Amino acid sequence: MTTATASFTEEKIALAGTTLHLLKGGSGAPVLVLHGMEGFEGWLAFHDALAAHATVYAPSHPGYGLTSCPEWMDTIAHQAVFYHWFLQQQAFAAVDVVGIGIGGWIAAQMAVMCPQRLRRLILVDAAGLRPEQGEIFDVFITPWRQVMERCVYDVTNAAEYQRLFGQEVQEFGGPREAGRTMSIRMCFRPFMYDRALPGMLGKVQVPTLVVWGAQDQIIPVECAQLYQRAIPGATLQLIDHCGHWPQLERPLELARVVAEFIARA
Repeated sequence: MTTATASFTEEKIALAGTTLHLLKGGSGAPVLVLHGMEGFEGWLAFHDALAAHATVYAPSHPGYGLTSCPEWMDTIAHQAVFYHWFLQQQAFAAVDVVGIGIGGWIAAQMAVMCPQRLRRLILVDAAGLRPEQGEIFDVFITPWRQVMERCVYDVTNAAEYQRLFGQEVQEFGGPREAGRTMSIRMCFRPFMYDRALPGMLGKVQVPTLVVWGAQDQIIPVECAQLYQRAIPGATLQLIDHCGHWPQLERPLELARVVAEFIARA
């Protein structure tokens, strides 16, 4: 894996009854990157490549190990309120939001709640919608090693995945365990979707790009199409030979796709 080229800093910000842990790097317009169920894994190759085009803010969600969960937080919608609170505190006029997996669900909720602070919305293999034909793979009853391997299309050619998960991974305990527990708390029932979200997405007027690994074995590509249909004017781009974690399997391609979208006038 290529060594990071963009300098970044670690910041801790008091907010909403907790201390938000985040990494910040790059220069240019702000881009908030919201991670998925895998949790906060530090400064990734995806962040680094995107930081060549923007100022990247990569936080650890409340409840995911590094940022403690405030007492009032129980749902994806609460996470969306939290991140709007963050944008308000930072006094951003407009920010691009990239949401991955569960982070995509949070980002979609943010766009429904208060789109004024969002400039562009990028949903990457996002949870939140129930497929009409297929099923979302049950990540909560499957051993974590099997879940991780299912999240990539070709393990042997995913250098970032190998860097993070190629060696023995602790199944229980630590920040990753905290993140899985928080994901269950927010997403177990109903499993990985919000019945109301499809109807609410019709009010979203933020320019939106839906990006999906064409071989996603966790959340079927059908859900990408559902997001595209639900959000007015949304466009869809598939990344071939890629599973549920484009940010780990195809980080440079994902960064290019995001950078091209946010650069549009």
